[in-house]
Amino acid sequence: MNTEMNLKCHSERSEESRHRTAATYRLGFFAALRMTGLGAGLLLGLLSVTHAAEPELRLSPRKIRDEVQAVVQAQLAALQKGDFETAYGFAARGIRRQFDEQLFALMIRRGYPALLRPGTTDLGVVRDDEEGSAQILVTLTDRQNRSTVWRYLLEHEAAGWRISGVVLEQKPPRGDT
Repeated sequence: MNTEMNLKCHSERSEESRHRTAATYRLGFFAALRMTGLGAGLLLGLLSVTHAAEPELRLSPRKIRDEVQAVVQAQLAALQKGDFETAYGFAARGIRRQFDEQLFALMIRRGYPALLRPGTTDLGVVRDDEEGSAQILVTLTDRQNRSTVWRYLLEHEAAGWRISGVVLEQKPPRGDT
């Protein structure tokens, strides 16, 4: 009987420990999400799903290339001026559903500060899937001559091309920071 009580007591402690551990992990996850910026964490999580199932892309024709480049340049110009209202106007419907203008501005400030003050911008090749999705690599070089590469994801909507995500592709080498 004593062994039975010990087993029951051990079983209850194990169950309680499992619940406490699970709760700690859940709290840790949300704390980490808050620390990295809620918006940036959610956006990058959603984009990783899109990025994992990357479609076949072709080199875009001139019309699409020019339109995509114009949208990216216009949003970057707005961000550099601190004009988040205009920058938000270039966001795709999915982004606009997730974030109002204030949260969008906060997400950019916390998760994408390099987009606010680049020294130079180099727009790469535009590729699309012929079904309304496009991508362009953008290299931003800051005033200390450190470069980062960003992948802009765009969707074609009724109003034209809109930015559905921005993913950091390459950070500056460790010695450059």
